[in-house]
Amino acid sequence: MSSATTNFEPLYVVDTHALIWYLLSDRKLSANAKAIFQAAEQHQTLLVVSVIVLAELYYANAKNHWFPDYDRVFNDLARAPYIRFVALNPEHVLDFAEDMAVPEMHDRLIAGLARRLNAPLVTSDPLITAAATARILW
Repeated sequence: MSSATTNFEPLYVVDTHALIWYLLSDRKLSANAKAIFQAAEQHQTLLVVSVIVLAELYYANAKNHWFPDYDRVFNDLARAPYIRFVALNPEHVLDFAEDMAVPEMHDRLIAGLARRLNAPLVTSDPLITAAATARILW
């Protein structure tokens, strides 16, 4: 997908770093990832955010102090019509075997969500990419 592409998937699963860099307007966010976030803001696609990503965002913010009011960030995300939060369900643990190539547990849950939804995962994580359990866009 090039940054000029206007044909977007119906939905994308978003990894923690991609969401952080989007919220911070950080230049680490790739042109493709930025285009996906912008398309979502324009209601051309939907972003799926796992509760695991929200938890990682909370802890990363507590460590780095990017956002003085995490509750506000959370509420802004929750109100965004182009973002859907997805809960972790007990049966998702049974998917661990299918996603064993992803070494880190939280990343495995995020990659598993993308795989189950058959949706691209917006991530720059080289370990998730190397695992090839989900389609990766960056």
